Amino acid sequence: MRSNARAAIAAVLLFSGAASAEHVAQPSPYLAGQYAFELNDGDRDSANGHGFQLTFGMPLFNLEHYTTELSYYAVARERDIDGSDDYQSTLSLDLVRQLGRFGWADQLEWLPTFQPFALLGAALVEEDVRGDKHYHAGLNVGAGALVDLGFRGLALRTEARALAQLNDRSVVTEDALFDYRLMVGLQAPLTIFFPPSEAVEPAPVDACAVAVVDPLTGRSDCVTDSDRDGVADGIDECPGTLPGTVVNPQGCPVDLTAQVIRGVNFETDSAVLLPESKAILDETAQSLKAMEDPNVLIEIGGHTDPIGTKDYNLTLSQQRAESVRQYLVGKGVEGSRLQARGYGESQPVASNDTEAGRAQNRRVEFRIILR
Repeated sequence: MRSNARAAIAAVLLFSGAASAEHVAQPSPYLAGQYAFELNDGDRDSANGHGFQLTFGMPLFNLEHYTTELSYYAVARERDIDGSDDYQSTLSLDLVRQLGRFGWADQLEWLPTFQPFALLGAALVEEDVRGDKHYHAGLNVGAGALVDLGFRGLALRTEARALAQLNDRSVVTEDALFDYRLMVGLQAPLTIFFPPSEAVEPAPVDACAVAVVDPLTGRSDCVTDSDRDGVADGIDECPGTLPGTVVNPQGCPVDLTAQVIRGVNFETDSAVLLPESKAILDETAQSLKAMEDPNVLIEIGGHTDPIGTKDYNLTLSQQRAESVRQYLVGKGVEGSRLQARGYGESQPVASNDTEAGRAQNRRVEFRIILR
């Protein structure tokens, strides 16, 4: 029986192989419910069990790819001697390592993406054998995968676990028991109760001891911006840029033709901007507002890698481009000067055969268009 259990667990681990992987955003808290089929220790005189597991997961501080899970597991086993049931309940605290987001090659692009994971944790086990309840310490290890169902973060969760417990009462001839279980169910993010945190606005800067008055604008401030490019003179490496020139954070002109804005990222499979992306777009908005030529339009282009269907990627890229446009409009950039367009996976700038190349292809670009 134990060899069969090891074979079943190996089959689940093999499922974690794939053609390509994508970075996984820090997850929100989540809840999972699963049916469990247990291959119990062969030293017990009972049949394999059927049960369920409920799991609550929470991101582990700010550590990317790690979560903690609190799980409750219950199973019933039919005794060979009289046909009645023995029971087991387990409370586990586990550390979970997300192993990335995977997909298949273009010829199998209709298949969903999935995220394998591995876990290790401690358990408190209650055994109820022929009416005798007793408690034991346990250690469990497991692996599985989340299969994206494409709806509000809902995922199919498949999992295999092994539980070892120090137990000399359930089977009088043994000091330790080893049980295995295979589980399948659904996992859902709890974003309705734990919405993504918004970027914290910086605290206002205290008034400086000696203010500088800009001779052109009359603005009184701790610093002055002589060429009005949005970069203070003290850190402006290119003073004297012409009015309307788009500059980088150092105050030097940049070419916005196919200019990639690095660091603009979104929640996984979503057009919701991550908080750190908003800080980058705040700087971009200041540069765009400095462009005073009414004949210049800015096209915001959204691009994806080829993971997923072409139609899905085209829609997602359009939604992401529009999300960037709406954010810039909210920061004071004229909406009539901004166009959002999604290109999907049609314009790669690097090879899609590597993760580094796919990361370059997931991008937001700004282009200048003359009216």
